[in-house]
Amino acid sequence: MTSGAARLFAHRTQNLPAGHTFHEVYRHLISREDNWISSQWMTERPGGSDVQNSETFAVHSPSSSHEGQYGTLQEGDWLVSGYKFFCSATDCDIALMLAKTESGQLSLFVAPTKLTITGPDGRTEQATNGIRFHRLKNKMGTKELPTAELELQDVRAWLVGPLDRGVATIAMLLNVTRTHNFITALSCWRRGMAIAKGFAKQRKTIDQPLWTFPMHLRLLAQMETKFQGLLQFAFFTTSLLSFADHGPPADKTASYAPLPDPGEQTKVVQRALTAAGKAVICKVACISLQECQEAMGGVGYMDEPDEPEHNISRLYRDTAANMTWEGTTNVLASEVVRHLLKGSNMEMFCEWLENKALATVKDDEMQAALTRSWAILKERLTDSSDDMTHALADGRQLMFSLVWVVSGMLLAQDARRDSNPIALEIAKRWILDGEGGVGEFVMPEIVRAATSRQTSRLQARERLRWDFRIVWGVDLPEDAARGYRAPPPAVSGRLEQVVARL
Repeated sequence: MTSGAARLFAHRTQNLPAGHTFHEVYRHLISREDNWISSQWMTERPGGSDVQNSETFAVHSPSSSHEGQYGTLQEGDWLVSGYKFFCSATDCDIALMLAKTESGQLSLFVAPTKLTITGPDGRTEQATNGIRFHRLKNKMGTKELPTAELELQDVRAWLVGPLDRGVATIAMLLNVTRTHNFITALSCWRRGMAIAKGFAKQRKTIDQPLWTFPMHLRLLAQMETKFQGLLQFAFFTTSLLSFADHGPPADKTASYAPLPDPGEQTKVVQRALTAAGKAVICKVACISLQECQEAMGGVGYMDEPDEPEHNISRLYRDTAANMTWEGTTNVLASEVVRHLLKGSNMEMFCEWLENKALATVKDDEMQAALTRSWAILKERLTDSSDDMTHALADGRQLMFSLVWVVSGMLLAQDARRDSNPIALEIAKRWILDGEGGVGEFVMPEIVRAATSRQTSRLQARERLRWDFRIVWGVDLPEDAARGYRAPPPAVSGRLEQVVARL
């Protein structure tokens, strides 16, 4: 949230005079010493993600006098009052909050959480800025981060951005916090896989090493494929956040992935991918952490704070928060669909994906597969442009399918970059075998369009060898586990005799 606030104020201060208090806010947000922590308080009892139902109001009430020409942070021109239901980082220094003004529209405000006041004896002391704590939330995870219900009573605050444009203004912050959100989910997922793989290296089942056990190996390989695809998606999307602010790299050929054009096209693509990535990555990461937990049996289910090196349960609990924080899966699916179908956004997105991204995939089979899938998805989106109700009904599947196509393109581009055989196999599994890891969330016809072939791409034994290379980076050993307990020779002989008589 602090990083998001820093980005917001970096943009808001560009046209403000040097003495404006927002410059001080920005300096403290990015400082290594005497740094400020920022939070955002938006959710309320009536609305949840529907912030338009806000019951918090702001009244324009300038102070009788300002220190200096523009006033200090604690001398804001507005008084904000209301009740915020989920407020994280309540030990922050400043808070960004949405509130309705006289027009009934939402605006964005920033307020210090404490004020410096002078007592009757002339000494200064800290006092709350009209903020009253009602209770701390008892959450399933992220317990180290205090989250509370807060009552706001005449909180002295400054207007941030244009009046009555609160949601549009805070969107700049959300693009950063959502990026932190899915990168955190990926890191927890990666740690969970590392724990599960470490466990498999030490474990035996039916006297065979678990790390070469065929079914367990297939599970780990599928999970690794999912992770690599969404990792590509995450870091490509993160790079677009930088390019939207600072422009693309001078040498575009330095990027293996095709970049959208600078300016509006970058912003359109970046916003769509950020919202979609946050929803899909956090959902799949949570499901995958449950698989990591199950892969360790009862040990994985334990929640031992004294053994963090094995504690997948805590990773699972904390990652579950990411599915709700900064927008649930349904909320973000709605946002992605509405964004793409607004104005000329779909045209700009298609121009990038079709003519710059898919067109430059060098592998003919993968390019053809992705092109077929995108054609179906594009048709589903454009056919729904006149019927938003129908488009939103399919919103989740449309969003997951979009991530599947873009991730497949990025995997194909990555495999071409350094001709890594494992990267190429992962790309083929994602695109040609449909192992995108989005399960029932993706539209089946979109994946089927890519995977329609008459014969299996790999024979069973060769696929198992590739499983081992993907998971462990080396070839399958000759004494690998069979995956079943073979009967003793004598019993085996009797079974053969019985079969022969039949």
